[in-house]
Amino acid sequence: MLKELVLACLGAVSLTKEKTEEIISELIKRGEISKEEGNELIKNLVKKAEAQRDKLREKISEELEKALKNMNFATKSELEEIKHQIDELRKFISNLEEQNKKEQNESG
Repeated sequence: MLKELVLACLGAVSLTKEKTEEIISELIKRGEISKEEGNELIKNLVKKAEAQRDKLREKISEELEKALKNMNFATKSELEEIKHQIDELRKFISNLEEQNKKEQNESG
């Protein structure tokens, strides 16, 4: 569902750019604006569209993060912390085993 929403939004941005270029091209043909003005207008509109796209991506990312938290999935950073703790426990157990072997060798 989310994938379809993202694709629809990006498709709308693309369609809007094409339609905008078409309209500006028509204004240039009719002499209502110069070619330079049209190019500048397209450039500005593309910048605005890109900014909106970036905001949309950020919002989608935030919403996904919220949804994942609500589902009680571990985040990447939480998994990294767990891996770190497991590594520390392995080292600790290994040290205990070595210490136990030394004590057995000394007493035996």
